[in-house]
Amino acid sequence: MQKLKNCSRPLIMNAEKLAYFFEAGELRTVFADWPEDAGLALCLDEEGGCEMLLHHVDEGRAVLRKVAAVLNSAKGDFAVVPPVEGYPTRRVLFSDEQKLLKIVAGEDDLAEMAEDYLINYRFEQERKARPAPAPKPDPVADKVSAALRQPEPFRWRPRLHLAELAPKAPMRRKPKRAEMPEGYASAEVVSDSDCQFVDAQISLGHRGVRVTLSPEQVTIQTRAILIEQVGFRDDFSRFVLPRKAVQGWVPGVPLVIDIPEGRFPSGLRQRFAAAPREAEVTVTDHGVFVAPGAALKPPEPEAQPLAEVVAKPRSRRIFSPVRVALAVLTGAGLMTGTMMRAVELPVAFDTPVIEMAYGD
Repeated sequence: MQKLKNCSRPLIMNAEKLAYFFEAGELRTVFADWPEDAGLALCLDEEGGCEMLLHHVDEGRAVLRKVAAVLNSAKGDFAVVPPVEGYPTRRVLFSDEQKLLKIVAGEDDLAEMAEDYLINYRFEQERKARPAPAPKPDPVADKVSAALRQPEPFRWRPRLHLAELAPKAPMRRKPKRAEMPEGYASAEVVSDSDCQFVDAQISLGHRGVRVTLSPEQVTIQTRAILIEQVGFRDDFSRFVLPRKAVQGWVPGVPLVIDIPEGRFPSGLRQRFAAAPREAEVTVTDHGVFVAPGAALKPPEPEAQPLAEVVAKPRSRRIFSPVRVALAVLTGAGLMTGTMMRAVELPVAFDTPVIEMAYGD
């Protein structure tokens, strides 16, 4: 086993000692040329510092004895992740796993060191497997051993009592830093961290679960990306996507992220299928964190405008068509009556008209 230098920066987690083991498959996501038979253990102390240990996958539980020596702890005084029988363990959040992986990725020559360690390990195993050569008889040594087998005269040697030993200086314990709740980091650690908050929308469609950033600005030219990797909080109240999901994205620009439906538990799928939901997205160096919100209300149908019926006062026109017609009729009647009166005989004529015609 090879002990590496201290990690590039301390990691603030719970105030306890922890051994976190990375398998070759996990390390190959960071180092493409990581050897298959090499593993890595991060030894975290209670002060937030850490050291790296390379080991061969066949070393077994001997690795844990080496970790105990690095952490200066006995068996049971430090947690092991993933769980190992006989050792305590603890739950590590996805965000903390990403922090640990980021620390490993910061060691550029780690894969090369792993190759060198495997070469030394195989050489040592082969050396142990070779039978030791039989020693040649040495007559001088035989004489010496025979002389040593003679009984020795009694010699008294005084024993050294513990009280005579020089007192050991008491170990000075470093002051502990302020403990932070699990999943939180102190202000000193996150002071230079970059983060972006984006309003988003979650829906379920034929391409799976869709997360739309800045949905009010989406057009047919909006870029869409498919992401397979997704992690969930233990209470499923939010989920996280890898940082590459927003690679090339600029705040204020819309983006569509599709995740296969089968990557989500059935309860979340039913919840997203019922109605689209609001979401708050936080983009950090560790990933894209999505917190679903309330369901969106369906759009209300547009009300058809009703014909406005306004009672307008009827204009009292002096010369309306009806009044003109009545005036014409009245005038015609008056003229007719006047003409009839004009042809009437005078009242003084008492002789009928017939008699006037045939009187003579």
